[in-house]
Formats: sequence, structure tokens, C-alpha cells
Amino acid sequence: MKIWYPVKFRGILQSGSRKLTKFKKSRVLQELKLLQKLKVLPGLRDLAEGQIIFLLILIMVIVFSGTASFLPFRLLQGPVGKDSGSVRAEDFQAEEIFNPAELEIFSWWTAPGEREGLEYLINSFQEEYPEIEVVNAAVEGGAGVNAKDVLKIRLLRNIPPDTFQVHAGAELKDTFIAGDYLNPLTELWQEQGWQEVFPEKLTEMVRKKGEYYSLPVTAHRSNRLWYNKEMLADYGLQPPRTPDELLSTVKALAEKDEIPLALGSRNLWPITHLFETLLAALAEPEQFEALVRGKRSWGSPEVERTLEIMQELLTHVNEDHASLSWHEACELILQREAALTVMGTWARGYFAARNASLDEDYGSVVLAGENQVFLLVVDTFAMPAATENQSFTRKWLEFISRREIQGKFTEILGAAPPRSDIKSEELISGTREDHLDLLNQQNLLPSIAHGAAAREVFVNALNQELNVFLYENDISGTLEELKLLAEIYLIP
Repeated sequence: MKIWYPVKFRGILQSGSRKLTKFKKSRVLQELKLLQKLKVLPGLRDLAEGQIIFLLILIMVIVFSGTASFLPFRLLQGPVGKDSGSVRAEDFQAEEIFNPAELEIFSWWTAPGEREGLEYLINSFQEEYPEIEVVNAAVEGGAGVNAKDVLKIRLLRNIPPDTFQVHAGAELKDTFIAGDYLNPLTELWQEQGWQEVFPEKLTEMVRKKGEYYSLPVTAHRSNRLWYNKEMLADYGLQPPRTPDELLSTVKALAEKDEIPLALGSRNLWPITHLFETLLAALAEPEQFEALVRGKRSWGSPEVERTLEIMQELLTHVNEDHASLSWHEACELILQREAALTVMGTWARGYFAARNASLDEDYGSVVLAGENQVFLLVVDTFAMPAATENQSFTRKWLEFISRREIQGKFTEILGAAPPRSDIKSEELISGTREDHLDLLNQQNLLPSIAHGAAAREVFVNALNQELNVFLYENDISGTLEELKLLAEIYLIP
């Protein structure tokens, strides 16, 4: 296991192991005191109000994630080195952080499809700006589960990357804008005329109090179902498009001794992803939005029905789901080891990276119910307030906003391009339909699982509770816990 930590933390890590064990038992105030004692954080009196809010969100993430014993220090694991798309401790020396000739780009795009998309952006940028050395600081872990923790520690220590990937919506606003960690990009938006080329729904997700804070680069649809075409055809089955159809198809496949549903729950969030996909299809759009705003009870009939369907579906998933990532679950579809999986359009990028062809090796339909909802996940890039290389960051943002760059980049990732001036008919099948639905802006719902709809502390608590449900199958108990979490964290 590789261990990453900023240079200043080495002595702490070597000498403070006994103190670090307190993380496992402490709660919020104890966490704060310990971090101050270890000199990881400045005194609270030195922090602005927004920074304290940011810090409390981080601590609650630690508490609910169950990783508090190592989170500030075991921040990165997996392949190391610049060529591998990860960062080593020796790549992160303090004297190198503000190298004026470098542009450090921070993201979590390391899975097949994502990795190729990021490489396209970086290589294309380097061709136009060869004088700028780009540092790919991508951190491994689906949906940014590891990257976000690394980023928060760096921002708290005032050693940010030059630009970083962040989900539009609540994740951007309630964590990074609220903590005063970003430079507004309003002037750049106005110079480039971006407000004219991005749908209003997307601009709302990156704007707060009249200021723009990040640039959209993808528009993923998270509520898609992917399936092995040959397997369904062999049994005379049609791809399901509603939760009830999904349940019927899963039962039919189980009777044939097949693994009906592929799941990779190693990083917890895929359970929440499945849950919200079902919920968005079962609820009216107004009900879904009321739920995430804390204006509707999480004990409502649509939530209960979602848990009932999930309870049955989860009895028909692959037994090794807890050891698999989202893309490893997608691989089961290609290998005909499972028939179906529910995942966002980044799965399209994965299949393309595996040289699989739509309508030959796999198929895809929207799992949306009668209202044809679009669960929206928007990747953006932001500029940290403390970055030394703002001119390089501006060049990067201007470059990745270009029509031709976004068109090619989103094709690699499998997303719909967020720009409205890209012609939908020029896009590949599947992406074409998603782009048209995006531009229509009807029933666009922000994703809970991917940070668009709700505060991060609620999302992490929801991840934990639904993963308990995965093993305990207690519908009534889960409903009570969800109601409590919503009352605490979803303040109307």
C-alpha cells in the first residue's frame, strides 16, 4: 500500500500513530482538537466563518465515512508516479508546488475512458502551450471518493492545485464556494460569452449570488441501464426502462440461473446511485426535488417503494460486488457474466476504451419511468483562490471550453457535451439522445449520489445508510434513518 502525505506531515505520521487512533472514537470537537494538536490545522480563531463551515463538513465526512483513523494521511493509494496518473509524496515537495512553469491539474479521471479523455485534454493543451509543463495530479477512486479528501486537505493547508475537477451544484456551492476557496470566474465567463452557449440549468449550477465559479466540461446522464445484448436476446427479453420492468427482467434472468444485475459496491456510492435512479423514476419530478430540498418526508411512499424494489434487486447481484469498482461491474456485462448494470454515461466511455461497440457488444436505455427524467451530473473545473498560476489556469479554462475540444472530449468520456452550440445530430447514438434531452431542459434533476443535489455530509451519510441496507434489508428501519438524516442535513 502506498502512503501519500504532504512533506510537513512526515514527522507527525512517524511519531503520532497513537494519537491518530483517537480518530476512530472521537466525534467532531475531538477531531478538531486533535488536528490542531498535531498542527495539521491552524487555530479556529484564525479561520474565517466560511472556512469553519468547510472544516466541519470535512470532519463530518470523516465521521460518516468510517475512515477517520487514516483519512488526513493515507490520502492516496494505487499506482504512483506522474505517468500512472497518480501523485507520489516525492512529487509533492513544498518547494515544487508553486513552480511558475507548471500547471497542476487535479481530477479523479483514472478509470478506462476517463483516463483517455483526460490525456486528450492535456496532450491537446500541451500542443498549443508547449512552454507550460502540465502536471497530471489525478487521484484514483471512482466518483472522486479519494480525490475529494486529498483536495480538501490541500485547500485547508493553502497548497492548492492550479485547477481542479468539481461537480456542479451543491458540491461546488456548499463546500468550496462556502469556504471561500475559489476565485470567481465571472469576468472570464463574460469575456468568453459562456452564458450564451451553456443551458440555463447548467449555468445555475455553477453560479452563486451572481458570480460564476467553474466551467462545465461534461453533462453526464446518470440514470442509464447497460446490458449484454446477446444474453437478453437469447432469453427473448427486452431491455427494461422502468423500475418495475427492471425487477421483472431480473427475476426472469434469475430463473435461467444467470447473474441478472452487476454491481460494484467497493466505494459505497454505487448503491446510492442505484437508489436514486429508481427513486427518480418512481417519483414525480416535483417530489424528487422536494425530497432533496428537505421539503418532503423521506418516509414518503415513493421512497418506501424504492427500497422495496431495491431489496429484491439486491438478492440477484454478483456475490463479489463488495470487491468491485463501478467499471469492474461493467466488465461483467462485456464478459457475459451478468446481464444488466445501472450506471451513468461514463460507462459508455469505459466500453469504448475496451473497444466494445454499441448495439453489437452491449446496449443501453434510459431507466427513467414515465416522466423521462434526466439525472444530471456536470463535471466542471474551478480556480482555487490561492493558486499562484492564475494566468495558466485561465489558459486551461479557455482551452477546454472550446467547441471542438468539448465535442471530442465528451465523446471519449461518453458524456453529452454541455455546450448548446454543438449539433446533436453530429453526435454518436445514445449521446445524441442525451444531448437533445439536455437542451430541452425538461425534467433535469440534479444527482444526489454525485454531489449535485445535496450537501456532501448528507450524501456521505446516505451512502453509509444504504450500504447498511444492502446487508440488513430492513426497510422500516432504513426509512426511519433516512427521515432522521434528512431532518438533520437537508434544511429547507
